[in-house]
Amino acid sequence: MRIASNVYQLQWLASIQRQQAELAAIQDQVSSGRRISTAADDPAGAAQGLLLQQGLDRLENFGTNAETARRRLALEEGSLSQATDALNRVRELAIQAAAGTQTQESRRAIAAEAQELLTGLLNTANAQDGEGRYLFAGNLVQTRPFILSGTVQYAGDSGTRSQRVADARTVQEGDPGSAVFMQIPSGNGSYTISPGAGNAGTASWSSATVANGSPFVPGTYTVAFTSATAWEARSGAVVVASGTYAPGETISFQGASIEFQGTPAAGDQFTVASARFQDAFRTVQDFITTLGTNTGNAAGRATFQSQINASLQNLDQALQHVSNFRSQVGARLASIDQQLDNNADVALELKRSLSAIQDLDYATAISKLEQQLTSLEAAQKAYARTQSFSLFDVL
Repeated sequence: MRIASNVYQLQWLASIQRQQAELAAIQDQVSSGRRISTAADDPAGAAQGLLLQQGLDRLENFGTNAETARRRLALEEGSLSQATDALNRVRELAIQAAAGTQTQESRRAIAAEAQELLTGLLNTANAQDGEGRYLFAGNLVQTRPFILSGTVQYAGDSGTRSQRVADARTVQEGDPGSAVFMQIPSGNGSYTISPGAGNAGTASWSSATVANGSPFVPGTYTVAFTSATAWEARSGAVVVASGTYAPGETISFQGASIEFQGTPAAGDQFTVASARFQDAFRTVQDFITTLGTNTGNAAGRATFQSQINASLQNLDQALQHVSNFRSQVGARLASIDQQLDNNADVALELKRSLSAIQDLDYATAISKLEQQLTSLEAAQKAYARTQSFSLFDVL
């Protein structure tokens, strides 16, 4: 009987300790506000909660990446805006310089302003972010991308950097300066026109387009005026087209349509060549050089007009090129904002699901806590009473 009584007491004590442990667990839940504190509380729920939390952590990383890309792209957009302003101002100066009322002195003043704009454009192309990384150096973000050594040279690479902003989406966070500032089509995008150095007449070209339905045939051609009223277009020694000329008429050959003004001298020539890439810095520098052209005679003024027209074409190409990149940057910024909104919606659903698994139902928990307290107190009182029993209590 003594052994049985000891076993009974041990069992009762174990029951009380188990109830105390359950009470402590409920108290922990109430204090933390979470139904699952350890995997033992609900193995299946804990596993599901872990997956949901991993999803939230991934979204947080995507958000950090998106903000990094957005900061870099915003800086790039600002730099491209400054470059556009500079090129627009140079274009205004080119139109101003073409006016017949300009003197060599006034053109020198225009050249001085254009030189300042060129310096500013170079500084813009070498812009850095808040961490000292160059915006337009490709992957070589610690290398100054544009170096002035007679002409402007590119020292970066053609690489691009991207940030992952979603499981299946990356956003390019920048553009290499080689693509933005160096690889710009010249002329009208198909061909360029250059007056001959020895031209003696007053002819200059005023517009250059591609003939409708007839693309420009790549190559280098010479438009030679054999007299004031006749011309030939040659490819090497081969005459590919010829015709008569009067001021204001258009000469067409191999897909090119060029309007000339003025009266050429016999032997005057213009070179028409396939367009090549020209960097924005050279375009501005060429304009500055053109401003130094001697316009003291009719032939010089005609050459100057042709060169100004070439500068305007190249500036238009540069402006369009930079504006295209600016539009792309704007589209990337918009896509980041859209993706952040999408990520926020997904995160909200994940948080709701995680809350449903982990968060405590306080009403149910408090009721259970009270029940557990009542049960434990009753068990403790009953145990205390049994401990005080003796044979005299029974007799």
